[in-house]
Amino acid sequence: MDVNIDRIMNHLDEIGRISSGTKGYTRLAYSEEEDAALQWLKTKMEENGIPTKQDRVGNVFGRIGQADAPALLMGSHLDSVFEGGLYDGALGVVLGLECLLRIKEMGINLNNPIELVAFRGEEANVLGGTFGSRAFAGLIEESEAIKEKLEGLSFDWQDVESVRNRKKYLSYMELHIEQGSVLEANEKQIGVVTSIAGIIRFHVTVKGKSSHSGTTPMDMRRDALLYASKIIQEVNQIVCRFGGDNVATVGELDVHPNQANVVPGLVNLTVEIRGSKLNEMKMIEEEIKAYIRKHFEAESRQLIEKAPSELSRDVQNKIIEACKNNFVSFMSIPSGANHDANSLVNNMEVGMVFVPSKDGLSHHPEEFTSVEDIKVGSEIMLEVIANLCTD
Repeated sequence: MDVNIDRIMNHLDEIGRISSGTKGYTRLAYSEEEDAALQWLKTKMEENGIPTKQDRVGNVFGRIGQADAPALLMGSHLDSVFEGGLYDGALGVVLGLECLLRIKEMGINLNNPIELVAFRGEEANVLGGTFGSRAFAGLIEESEAIKEKLEGLSFDWQDVESVRNRKKYLSYMELHIEQGSVLEANEKQIGVVTSIAGIIRFHVTVKGKSSHSGTTPMDMRRDALLYASKIIQEVNQIVCRFGGDNVATVGELDVHPNQANVVPGLVNLTVEIRGSKLNEMKMIEEEIKAYIRKHFEAESRQLIEKAPSELSRDVQNKIIEACKNNFVSFMSIPSGANHDANSLVNNMEVGMVFVPSKDGLSHHPEEFTSVEDIKVGSEIMLEVIANLCTD
């Protein structure tokens, strides 16, 4: 099944013009730019005779086929990070629109309807990443803290309650750029996503003693930043010993008093562990914490523990079958990044298709996926979606 690649690229270009700033692409969650991108999608679908709706938190839906039968859901998001790339999220929504248009144009008789969704607020934000899909999946718990944050964005708890999905869906499909370099390094055109990584994140406060940088001898210092640097190196060494698809990062440091002429007396840092096996992730966590307890005066506080999600084996097989039928190279691959797909794994069968990211770049103005790879990924998605809805 072929797609109109020129139309896909034109639609991506139109989305790319909805941006603030002068570098890369910026459509932050709940911004005027995200609103404009969601309105762009509604307009495109309505112009092509596709019934649309927008729920009370901003998720946009369009459906072809029966109005009340269980549908195949597909989509992604249209918000971006600050000065991000063109393809993250937007490619999945534009490809979903293309699937609707091509199925209408080809006159395919569907046994089940197909529904496209652009989820609101997928990137990190005050309400937490994947907000729109978590609200849709009923994963947001009521609390005074979330109510306060909702009010700051002119939402209320009733809005969140109203968008919780109560329909039956066949499955959810999402095409996304890999955001890494595994496909490119292995010269594969398609990644069949097997799982979405779990996340363990904890905060560490490392204690030393502030003192004058000129009068405190080196052997008498209690330098909290030096201690923190040793912890960072040990984090790297521990996760490398475990191997597999486990990764760990210290990406946030807060140094006190953060003055050029004062030995640091306190450092706050955040350790994040990701992987596809929760037991290994927890073993890595415990080794890191044991090292810290043994060598330093420090306190830790848990921030996040999210188990990995296994994606549907049946949907993976459908993707593999489509790749083989079209002589497209592929490999099975876990996702180290979180996606809207992760929100839905307990609600329906979920599948994801990755296409290559040049040099593994993402969340960056130079994020790039070739037209050829976009075309191949789009045609695999179209075939899988059509097969799922005509079987």
